[in-house]
Amino acid sequence: MTAQEVKFSNFYESTLNGILASGATSATLTAAPTSDGTSAIAAPYYLVIDPDNASNREVVLVTAASTTTLSTITRDVEGRHTTDPTHTSGTVVRMAVVKEMFEDLHDRVDAGLTASSSTVFTNKTFDVEATGNSISNIDVADLKSGVLDTDIGSVSGDDTTLASAKAIKTYVDAQVATKPSIGLILALGG
Repeated sequence: MTAQEVKFSNFYESTLNGILASGATSATLTAAPTSDGTSAIAAPYYLVIDPDNASNREVVLVTAASTTTLSTITRDVEGRHTTDPTHTSGTVVRMAVVKEMFEDLHDRVDAGLTASSSTVFTNKTFDVEATGNSISNIDVADLKSGVLDTDIGSVSGDDTTLASAKAIKTYVDAQVATKPSIGLILALGG
């Protein structure tokens, strides 16, 4: 199947408004599938045509639609028929749970976050201290601009930045350079 997010409509049932001939890839319904009884759901979604007729039942995937017009459908997604059946006007069309919905869901999960995927997370909280969690391989280039202080001679005194090793060494060296050496202090008897 495909890693697609299919839409659902509870208790949807309608009828074909016209013949759906064998091989046809578009159809018209008498009522649109809705999520709230008024607003038509967007494609993709699955429909079952003639669901109560075991020999003529057909699951179709609707990939483009506008209200009652199904402009692009994939016929017989289950492969039950050697040729697409012809359905007469007035044939029942129902949205029912079909295995393809779950296959699409599994494909989306399988295609989701993996060890090699590059997923961008926005507005998420990561608890690094929780058991088993860790963050690794963070480089200076990965830090947000302004987080790394490269000159701590004039810092603000709050905990909003991190000092670089070079900045710390430069600061300490400058402080030590202005003080007499230990050897000089001992020599002078201090």
